[in-house]
Amino acid sequence: MLMFVVLATLYYFYESDRLNNDLEVDIQMNYIDCMKFQLEDCQKYQNATADFTPIYIHIFYAFVLIVLLFAPISFFLALYALKPVRLASTMIDNFIANIVHDINTPIATIMLNAKSILRKRQEAPKKLLRILSSAKQLTDMQHDLLALADENGEIEKENIDLKSLSEEIVEGFKLQYHSQAFEERVEELKVEVNGVDMRRIIQNLLSNAVKYNRDENLIKIYTKNQNLIIEDQGKGMAHPEKVFEKNYREDYTIQGNGLGLASVLAMLERNNIDIEVKSELNVGTIIILNFR
Repeated sequence: MLMFVVLATLYYFYESDRLNNDLEVDIQMNYIDCMKFQLEDCQKYQNATADFTPIYIHIFYAFVLIVLLFAPISFFLALYALKPVRLASTMIDNFIANIVHDINTPIATIMLNAKSILRKRQEAPKKLLRILSSAKQLTDMQHDLLALADENGEIEKENIDLKSLSEEIVEGFKLQYHSQAFEERVEELKVEVNGVDMRRIIQNLLSNAVKYNRDENLIKIYTKNQNLIIEDQGKGMAHPEKVFEKNYREDYTIQGNGLGLASVLAMLERNNIDIEVKSELNVGTIIILNFR
């Protein structure tokens, strides 16, 4: 369709110039003939100008007619061509959703049995704690994959206190990263979101801040103007607008699969939360969550 428009426009200007030149030659020839035969009122040929308005109107109508004819044809051809891609995408999403749901049973079994063993022991073995931690990581990954596979799925929302939730998450990070400094200044703020989604959003964003931090600089999480802000002094990003694309990674030396922030975006969208990313290389990154 675009190619047709470009070609038609070029052809129109080419033919318009050619017609102008031909008519100018004809007018000059008529003037010369008039003078040769000494006819009256030859000046009218010299001052004559061509009126192309009727021709332009006909060309415009023809162009609009052709566009109206080609537009629906192009639209239906595009739909037909993209149908296999849409079907393949749907099949992949359904496959991921089914596999993730099937994984839920063995993960739940592992966690229940591990917790049952822990309750019977006075001291928790390190191996058992690692098993529980790994099972928890699998549960988190399961939730992220489900968010990607079912971005528009219905979710249950509830009033969440961001202060208590962020404090709990930061305490978990402090236990996991002993040498990393955190500053948590989240005020009382109630938001209506899905609780599991909100937890995974904050966890993923803080996890990225820790991974890309430099020299274990301070990571801040705080509220301002009813927004939740996560700020680090890490490597920063050259292309912050691309961070939510699937499989996009700026630094392949750091462990990750490129799906964490893509799942975050899916969870943000279905909870109607806006996000803004400000980043500068070798300075740091600021992420702002706006609860509309």
